[in-house]
Amino acid sequence: MPLERPGARIFINGEPLGGLVALEVQAPGPFMAGRFRAVFAMGDAPCLSTNMCAKLGLVPTTLEVSTNSLSYTTLLKGFTENIRIDVRKNIAILSGRDITSMMIDSEISETFINQTASEVAFTIAARHGLVPNITVTERRVGQYCQIDHARTGLNLGSKSTTEWNLLCRLAEAEGFLVSVTGGVLNFGPASSSSVRTVTLEKFIDLDIDYLTALPKMVAVRSWNSSEKTAIQETAGSGVTTNIVVPNVKAGLAKNTAVNYLSLMRQHQKILCGKMRGNIDLEPGSNLLLTGTNSDLDDTYIVTSLRHRLNEHEGFVQMVQAYAVD
Repeated sequence: MPLERPGARIFINGEPLGGLVALEVQAPGPFMAGRFRAVFAMGDAPCLSTNMCAKLGLVPTTLEVSTNSLSYTTLLKGFTENIRIDVRKNIAILSGRDITSMMIDSEISETFINQTASEVAFTIAARHGLVPNITVTERRVGQYCQIDHARTGLNLGSKSTTEWNLLCRLAEAEGFLVSVTGGVLNFGPASSSSVRTVTLEKFIDLDIDYLTALPKMVAVRSWNSSEKTAIQETAGSGVTTNIVVPNVKAGLAKNTAVNYLSLMRQHQKILCGKMRGNIDLEPGSNLLLTGTNSDLDDTYIVTSLRHRLNEHEGFVQMVQAYAVD
């Protein structure tokens, strides 16, 4: 339901912060952290002062919006990571990421080769106090590639590797999605959701992008050092794009080709729209566009959702979604 009387509030360390002027929130989604940017007028408490800004540090931050300025819905929980003070305008701009940042910033050196992907996900969820919504898997990490080369194949054993990178790689290998919503770590196949019908009247702006030069076939190539054999697996047919993956078995190479082809097809037809704000929409939602009386009428899956609240626009959201193949 669109917000007729939009309002928002922000809590820093559990305390409400006054003087909010504008807010922008990138909703978290599969393989992607949520982000926010909030503009505040500076002043006396409960507003921000210059001294308070200097003392904040990395603080827990909660952002909420309301349909009636009475009941509020949480858009994002995370941390304020940067504060910019515009001295002439007397405003402070706070920005940061959602709690996915805890895993993005956590470097690891474990290989986990004797654990399954789901066991790794459970371990990482427990480290950060996240509620696990994890689909159990059976293959051990070392089986994705030759065990002797697991560290190379999964980019492990390096301080440049993080928990989030590992979860994303494991999710890709299993054909899963990984995301954090609220305090829940989601690791599993894409879940189906009900289809929401939208007409042209629901959009303030609407563009549909067609990508006409997209390859139709994916070929995954690898050299298995232990067995001294070349591996090649394909998916699709037509113009080919080649992907080189180190030290994988044929099964994983085939899965990789299928997954990459599926990802590429998501770029064939993209919906980019601006709508009135709606707190019920989220990444993964299904939209059925109707009313164009053309091939543009299709079912689209939301991949990116950015909320914006300010005096000029009110509460609006920018939606990006791909057409279901």
